[in-house]
Parts: sequence; C-alpha cells; structure tokens
Amino acid sequence: MPKLNASLLLYSITGVLYVISSCMYNESLTLIVKPIIIPSIVFYYFTQIRRRTSDDLFVLSLILFFLGDILYLINVEDYYYFGLFLFLIPYLIIIHFIYKDFKLLLQVREIKKIDLSLIIVFLTMIYLIYSMLSLIEYSSNKEFIYVIIFSLELLLMSVLTALVFLYSTYRKNVYLAFTVLSFILSDVFFMLDKQFELVVFKLVNTLAQTISYYFYVMYFLERSSLKRRYLK
Repeated sequence: MPKLNASLLLYSITGVLYVISSCMYNESLTLIVKPIIIPSIVFYYFTQIRRRTSDDLFVLSLILFFLGDILYLINVEDYYYFGLFLFLIPYLIIIHFIYKDFKLLLQVREIKKIDLSLIIVFLTMIYLIYSMLSLIEYSSNKEFIYVIIFSLELLLMSVLTALVFLYSTYRKNVYLAFTVLSFILSDVFFMLDKQFELVVFKLVNTLAQTISYYFYVMYFLERSSLKRRYLK
C-alpha cells in the first residue's frame, strides 16, 4: 500500500464527498469537490516520480478525463457528445499502454495456449455489450455509435488486460485489472443511471469512476518503475 501523503489524502476525502454529494443530489458540494479529484491524484503522481521524467501521454489522458468530468459537471446535456468524445481518447491511450505491455510480455514468454479465463472474460464482455445494447433506449444514432465504440474499446482493453494479467505476475497488472474493471462499472452504470435515474446506479457509477483514477495512477507508477529496471 502507498503511503498516505497530503495529495492522496485530499483525493480520498474529495472522492468520498463527491460520491455522497452525487447520491444526495447536492449540486453545490459536487461543484466544489469534483474538480479537485483528478488534480489531487495527478499531484500525487508527480510527488511519486519526483525528479524522474513524467510520461506526457499518461498526463494527457488524465487531463482529458478531467476536461470530460468538468464539462459534464457544467452541463451534461449540452456537452454530452463532446464529453463522450473526450473520454474516448484516454481509453485509446490506455489501450496503447496495455498493448505495449503485451508486446513486452511476448518477448519474455511464449503463449502456447489460450487460458480458459481469457475465454470467460471475452464471452462475459460480449454478453455485457449485447445486454447494454438491448437494454438502453438511445436518443439518437449518434449516441448508439458512441456506445458501440466505447464497447469495442472496453472489449479490447479487457482482453489485453486479461492476457497480461494471466501470463505475468507483476503487481502493476493487478492495478491494471482493477482500473479496467472500474472503467467498465463506471461506463455501464453511467448509462443505466442516465436511463433509469436510480440512486444505486449513480452510487456505483461515481464510486467506480473515482477509484478508477487511483488504480490507473498506481498502475502507471508500477509500470514506470518496472521500465526503469529493464533499462538498467
């Protein structure tokens, strides 16, 4: 477990307050705490890398997550599609990181057979995508296309994550698995909350969204640490 410094403590407090304020529909408190969540976890990232060079692509993905969050905080209806577009880009960046992890894995380990768990992950994601596409009523073809693209990104992300998780024992892969799982829960329950407007859906959505940033940062810190070891 990482040491609880000031920035991580701020992230934790504002994250909890954001989840509570969202479920209580307290817009004033949400407006105060939500813009603090990502900057605080980004600051935690910079305190951990210290004098080492940060990854610009990783930081860009967090900035795009932040911009998407802020647009939805201002007005989710007016910026709905632009916000979806912003969230698509960091997902592509994360897929890029996982793909590079997978390529590195192939250099040190030969995968001769497909693990049953990988098949289960793939079939589960296909079933989840099919269920979402069938359950949700879409306001336009544009929204449907966005959901399809997000679904494909999450499917690819899940399969690649399952591969590196099953065939590699590094701790970064545990953080990666929790990151992707949080993304899936956040996106699924975001759509469910938009459709049915139930507090339990909002709770899962906001909680998964908030903790996904922590797991993502921890994954990348572990990944950067391993990369430095390889270069030595």
